[in-house]
Amino acid sequence: MYGLVVDHLQIYELPVFVILLLLIASAPSVDARPKTKDDIPQASFQDNAKRILQVLESKRNCCRLQVCCG
Repeated sequence: MYGLVVDHLQIYELPVFVILLLLIASAPSVDARPKTKDDIPQASFQDNAKRILQVLESKRNCCRLQVCCG
């Protein structure tokens, strides 16, 4: 008798678990903290990194040619 009760509970637990997973996955994402005026998008950081690397590369090539070392 006890085994039948457990079997019936397991049958009902799976759909509820799946529904909860679907609800959690479809919930809108919320930032943990509000955005401020100082927040910078990730793209800006990547653009800045590319720009810095280009400047360093151009200085390195320039100094190799001894045209603009200083």
